[in-house]
Amino acid sequence: MKNGANLSSNIPLIVDLDHTLIDTDLLYESSIAVLKKSPWLIFLYPFWFAKGKGYLKDQLVKRFSINAQTLPYIQNTIDYIVERKKQGSTIILATASHKDYAFEVVKYFQTHKNSETVVNNKQNLDLFANKTEVLKTKSANHSLFDDVMASNADFNLSSHNKAKKLIERFGKKQFDYMGDHMRDLPVWEASNLAILVNVSDRVIKNTQHLNTLILSRKN
Repeated sequence: MKNGANLSSNIPLIVDLDHTLIDTDLLYESSIAVLKKSPWLIFLYPFWFAKGKGYLKDQLVKRFSINAQTLPYIQNTIDYIVERKKQGSTIILATASHKDYAFEVVKYFQTHKNSETVVNNKQNLDLFANKTEVLKTKSANHSLFDDVMASNADFNLSSHNKAKKLIERFGKKQFDYMGDHMRDLPVWEASNLAILVNVSDRVIKNTQHLNTLILSRKN
């Protein structure tokens, strides 16, 4: 961590999913699974992608469901989130992965049964179209995550898009962000603290001008 890093207990912690919370990429995993089952769909990929990356992800999620319990979670990331949770930070999963996958991960980390968390479109900047999503499992008060922001068919929550939405919701330099890739640079530049997970030397070099905490490096 650079000297002077501001770890305010009341500042939200925003957590990326792919290669940050989990050591894989759900777009890659879903693509492989869908093509393995229906190889002919490869001919539709250019048409899906032409409509936007969010639309492509929406088509894949209709054909492949994840098992959140079996995903390869990164323990260092979880440990850091738990510590920030104890300090009083609001924890938000903000991912370019499809919202259905994001909800499954959030539900996996909830610990109390027989109640529900409502994630509505106002909280999530209208990213989830004109409907209210209900996580029919467990209480937000006992969840690792307090809220979720993710991609849908019409919007890909990545890079500059993610930075813009987070600034709209929290303000510039009013959140900490955990990520892993150069595409996260616009988000790190807008954050109070850039938390680097599973990062390459290139990422470290390109974030030297920021207030950073390096949790882990690529081997």
